Amino acid sequence: MHGNLLGRQKEKSLPTQMQELSEVEKTLIRSYRRWIAGMRMNDERYWSVVWTELSSFLDDQSARSILGGLLSLIAAIGSFSRRPVRLHPPCCGYVCVDELLILSLISACQRRNYSLARRRAEWLVSANGIAILLEGGQRIASALKTKEIELPNRPHQNGADTEIGSAASSLRVVAGERAESGTF
Repeated sequence: MHGNLLGRQKEKSLPTQMQELSEVEKTLIRSYRRWIAGMRMNDERYWSVVWTELSSFLDDQSARSILGGLLSLIAAIGSFSRRPVRLHPPCCGYVCVDELLILSLISACQRRNYSLARRRAEWLVSANGIAILLEGGQRIASALKTKEIELPNRPHQNGADTEIGSAASSLRVVAGERAESGTF
């Protein structure tokens, strides 16, 4: 009983709603979701919204760097994912573990914790995609650092890999109006 309670307390340290994230984290997650939605629907309007949000949040050069990093992340996950990678629709107020893993990877790159960044990459992609995923994360991390923006260092990012893994199986992803795993 005591062990089960401890497990639930650990899971509560993982954000489950967008409102629990910092503004930069929300911006990155919305950009990631919208870019993939634009790819799925072949609709450039999603990409235009991503550009507008990023360039108004930062400057054009930083927005271009973040977009380049985002495209590397998406390419690595799209081509080399080890399993179906989940994500919520662009307007959803919830955040899933795979989205948190991406934020954690970027945060680890900002802090030069390459061991943690690599563990996050290995959780998401096969060996062939690790370098591409890490390059994307590093590019985003560098662009944010240039603007003196740092992602929060959340407790679950400090090596609690089992916590993220166990929570991954308990969170639902809502796509459209039915629950399902979102993959691309």
